[in-house]
Amino acid sequence: MTSAIAKDNARCGTISFRYSFYLLCSQSYLLKYQLTSQGMAMAELHVFSNASQDAKAVMQGFDADTAKLLPRRGQSLLRSVKRSISRWIPDRLYIAHRYQKHFGFRPNLVNPETFNEKICYRRLHPEPIFSPLSDKLLVRDYVRQKIGNETLLPLYPISQPFTRHDYDRLPNSFVLKANHGSGYNLVVRNKADYSYELMRRLSDHWLASNFYRDSRELHYQSITPRLMCEKMLLDENGKIPKDYKFYCFRAEGQAPKVFIEVTHDRFTDFHVDYYDQDWNLVDVVNERFNTGCPIEKPAQLDRAMKLALKLSEGFGFARVDFYLMRDAIYFGEITFTPTGGMKNFRSAAHDRAWGELFDHRPMTRDFGYEDMEGNRY
Repeated sequence: MTSAIAKDNARCGTISFRYSFYLLCSQSYLLKYQLTSQGMAMAELHVFSNASQDAKAVMQGFDADTAKLLPRRGQSLLRSVKRSISRWIPDRLYIAHRYQKHFGFRPNLVNPETFNEKICYRRLHPEPIFSPLSDKLLVRDYVRQKIGNETLLPLYPISQPFTRHDYDRLPNSFVLKANHGSGYNLVVRNKADYSYELMRRLSDHWLASNFYRDSRELHYQSITPRLMCEKMLLDENGKIPKDYKFYCFRAEGQAPKVFIEVTHDRFTDFHVDYYDQDWNLVDVVNERFNTGCPIEKPAQLDRAMKLALKLSEGFGFARVDFYLMRDAIYFGEITFTPTGGMKNFRSAAHDRAWGELFDHRPMTRDFGYEDMEGNRY
């Protein structure tokens, strides 16, 4: 095994030098975020994150100004050239190079040990079931089969592609999304602020986007891009509710372990805090991303944790996201490669400790699940 790792590192080093110029030309999500101070902080915490509306716009190649959400011609041409160059770089090399650029050293992609390394490994070697459960539309059927309908947000009918009829019949507020990646979200509080032409062009851009090509997360490659439109959730203060992300870990012969990430003001002043399953505030990521102020344990937390563990059964690791309202729980998503393996832990010891909580190899071969397209897993 040591010999294999040495050969792998040597190969990465040789090819990395050969392609370094092209990699530097290619545009990463991290670089796209560095246009605003908030965006830069977000990039360091979540490479493919639920950032502020403006940061999301920048991340997807749009101007932050809502009147200029679509990419300028010059930007679009430059991005196309860079992507044309980077698409020829093998996934393994691309991931290793981005990891080294972010952390200063290459990852062990042969026998990964840390959390970030294991997530990078998953980007190259996903389990087949990762694809339907990462599809924001198909996963709804999985949720329905596992825990029922009550946590699913209502969807408004929408065409593929977006039409004038769709625009006219949508309510005044909603969230427009694409199903095949992260960052394809438009939060519409007042439909009058967004013309049909703008929303049509934006949604067309999403549908033409290849999230796998940018993220190099292989399980997204087979997802057919589709639009979806969700009912907008607001808390008692009229704000987008906090997002509770349940990091569910399992290892053979051990009880499941859960950490909860709580996002604060994710569309305005994004910060996160982490709690253990007993609702104690814990250190996980760099302190500049935290509020450091504990909040009261949500009334729905214990029930949401049980649902998260139910949805994550059979996986060594999965992150299950919920919105916890005063009297309801709503499903957000399931993700298997959070931050793309670029999470800024408080220390290397934290990264290694989380890595020890699960095995990068599959736990289950047969989930007994059949998706809406008739595929069995």
